[in-house]
Parts: sequence; structure tokens; C-alpha cells
Amino acid sequence: MGQEDPQVYKLVPDINIRAIGKWSTNGDEAADYNFAQIGRYHNKGITFMGSGTSSVIFPQDFADAGVFDDMSTRDADNNPVPHDEFGFPEPARRGNMFNPEYRRYLLGWAKIQVDGGVDGVSFDEVNAGFSGGQKYGFNGNEGFDDYAIADFNRYLLNKYPAFTAGDWKSRFGMTDDNLPRRDVPAGDLARNFNYRTYLKAHGWNTAPLTSANPLAGEWGRVTPNRMYADDTSFTATYLRRYWKQIVDELRAYALRTAHRQILISSNGLLPYVDFNSVGMYPWNADEQTPDYRGADYVPVVGGHLNGAKSLQANYRYLKEKSRQIAGDVPVTVFIDWPNDMMTNYLNLPLAEKQDYWKIFGAEAYANGLFPAFHLKDTVGSPTAEQYGMLDFFQTYTRFYKDHRSLYQRNDPDAQAVSVGTAGVSASLLVQRGSGARTIHLVNHNYDQGITPQTHLSVQVQLPRCPRKVSVISPDFAGSKTPVSSCHQGRLSVTVDRLDYYDVLVLS
Repeated sequence: MGQEDPQVYKLVPDINIRAIGKWSTNGDEAADYNFAQIGRYHNKGITFMGSGTSSVIFPQDFADAGVFDDMSTRDADNNPVPHDEFGFPEPARRGNMFNPEYRRYLLGWAKIQVDGGVDGVSFDEVNAGFSGGQKYGFNGNEGFDDYAIADFNRYLLNKYPAFTAGDWKSRFGMTDDNLPRRDVPAGDLARNFNYRTYLKAHGWNTAPLTSANPLAGEWGRVTPNRMYADDTSFTATYLRRYWKQIVDELRAYALRTAHRQILISSNGLLPYVDFNSVGMYPWNADEQTPDYRGADYVPVVGGHLNGAKSLQANYRYLKEKSRQIAGDVPVTVFIDWPNDMMTNYLNLPLAEKQDYWKIFGAEAYANGLFPAFHLKDTVGSPTAEQYGMLDFFQTYTRFYKDHRSLYQRNDPDAQAVSVGTAGVSASLLVQRGSGARTIHLVNHNYDQGITPQTHLSVQVQLPRCPRKVSVISPDFAGSKTPVSSCHQGRLSVTVDRLDYYDVLVLS
């Protein structure tokens, strides 16, 4: 809270997506913060995002043990779920988003940041308290507290308004002494349906999401940092509802007290945000892999960058899922920490660290996303400047700043781009509003260094022929005019040399 990173003033990004981050008791009082730095950000034209964890809690965060217990997620036996797998010296748990007092607690530190002048707030791990942790082998035995169970009753009664006692019993195997009732308050778990009692009676209290449980699908399986638009299960429906309440109240608070609008973001793909910030980490849900580790966003083989891999399909997946979930908001990606993707990146030779951004940072831009260049983490790793990366970032990002108009409001076009050489990913982007088109070429011919491609043929079908084609790149200064021809919208271009990344601008 009290630190200030001078690297930011040297890089001068448009936005620092996590300038500060509330953690445990560090950030629960205004005196914890160095809000004076916000003015220095603004003098440089940099947007300052506050942030904080939305789910990791510790005993010292609350006045007494009873409050800590009440704020904690619980298993299907109503016991608080430990999260010792984090490796913290103090006992950690996940906060319970279904508890209204916990939501007020989150808003408490967020409002302190708004009062201090932040331009926006990013909430980390909004829906992370449902894995069951290491104790239950991450099988989903978490979130079964009284608050959630009461809401589950509301959900079931609303979804099945005409169900009789016989329907509940035949459909879900309930018993006469434990049925959803409209004539009893939803939170009266002694007289209304008690899902924990149901789970224990069937022997599912240690694995409530088992396929044998007919209510498991109604409850839903929460994917951390993802709120899929087509998920209408109980947990998804109510988590979206409570997340929206938090977002709406914080925005209204900023308007009421500071007479200004603020930006809202979160780690992952969530609705109701101004932009999505996707942390890239192992065990993500973005690609089905045999080892369940998900999309490999920092591909490394034998300690060296695997630049031959393309992330185009993964980036496009994130872009499209974000559109489904949050609408046409910007999507930024960042290497999250602490995890082995960040460790692998930090352990790369200096030239290969640079190549990571020249290839995969460029490929993010090439598919309508925005890479957040890594300056510093919170666990004591060397900074970008200490690694010798800051000078590179200052030089490399100048291209994107100079050509910012080409990168705004871009969406990938479904039209395929044909490239006459293997190992080159190609994408056609269309700007919303203007309809302007650009073709992006990323070279993946790489083995501990890039292999430039020459006399590259590129073809694409367009609605109409462009007046002019030019080539720009962060790999060379100025622009070039390639050999091109076009007939009835069929554009053919020959690129004389592709190092890492070229953009064909179609005027």
C-alpha cells in the first residue's frame, strides 16, 4: 500500500492495472496507503488502478474468531474450509461472498481506495471460494454455509414454482422431512430444506458435486475467475447477482462522494466491468489438456522460450468469452504470480524475455487483446529494471503508443488469412465503428532466436479492395509499401521480410 514503483514513471503506460493491492490488514485503513503517488501518475497521464483480494482472509483480518468463522466458506458438514495449500505461515481461508457482511467488508476497503483518489478498483479472485482446497482434493466441497443454503432454497423455489412434494421427492430424492417450502423463510434451515442435511443423508457430504447427486447440476461447479454467460446454475446466478451489487454500489459511491466515474476490473472474465484483466496462470480453464493445467500462456521448453507455439487460439478464446460475458470491453492479459508461469518467465535468458513480448505480447495485440508488461511482483522477485528489461520496454512499447489508433476497439474477423509459409500466425482485425482493417503477422519460426521469413505471400478475401497497403512493425522504423494486387476483394501481398511481427494497414 505504501510503496511506489519508479519504473512506472519511466515506462509511462496508459494504465497500471494493479498499482496497489490490499492484502490482509495491509490496506484496511486509509493511513496504510501512499495516495500521494496518484497525483504523480496523473501528471504523467497514467491511470491508477487500486486493487485487493476478494477471497483470501486470515484470522487477524477481523475483530474476533467468531467474525472470522462467520466470514469463512464452509464445507458440506458446515466446517470452515482451510487453505493451507497457499503456504502462508498463518491459517488462510476463503471469504464467503454469500455473506452480506463479507460483501460490506470488501466494499469497505474498496471505498477507502476510492476516497484516496484511485481511478478504479480491480477485485482479485471474486469467486474463488468453492474449490474445497487441498483438504478435499479440490473437489468442490466448499461454499455450503447457511447463507448459501438459504439462497439455494430461493433459487430452487423460483426455478420450480409449481413443484409439489411429490415432484421434489421423485426428481431429486428428497424426503418428507426435508423439502423446499414456500410457507417458511428460506433461511430457516431447521424447517425449510437444508441441503447439508440432504447431502449427509445420501453420503455425499465429502464430495457434494458427485455425479450421483441429482442436485449437483442445480448447485453448479464454480470456475475460479470465470463467470460464463451461459451458466444458469445456482452458484453462477447468485455470484453474478452479488458481484453486480458490489460493482453498482461502488460506482454509486464514487459518484455520490467524489462526483466522478471509476473503472472496475477483476482477475479473469467477469461481467459488469469496464475491462477484464486476465491473469495467466497454470490450472486455468481456458484449454482442455491431459494434465488439467490449461492453456500454456508462457510456453517454455528446457528452460528456453518456446516461441514456436502460437497463442492465437487461446487469445481469441479469451476475447470471445469476454464478449459473451461482459460485452465489448477491453481485455488485458498479464502473467500472474506467484506461480510457475511467472517463474519460467523470470528464469529465461534476457534476450528470450524480450522475445516473449515480441512474439506473445505482439500476438495479444494481433488478436484484439492488450498485454500488460510486467514490471514487478509482490513476492520479492527482481524488477524489470533489475533484470535489464525496462529499457527494452520503453523502446518496444513506443510502437504501440505511436500507433494506438490502430489497436482500439478491434475484433478478430472470421475471414481466414492465407500465408504461404509455415510457422506464421495471421489474423484480420476489424475496428468497431470505422470498419478499418489490419492484417497481423506473427512469426513463430523460433529456436532460442527468431528465424526471419522472406518473400512472404499473404492472401485474404475482403469486402472491397483497399486503396493502399502499407507495412508497419515494432521491428523497424517508419513504414514500407509492399508489392500487392487486388481483384474483386481478393487481396494478395508479398512481405519482403518478417522478423517478429508485422501489421499490414489497409487504407
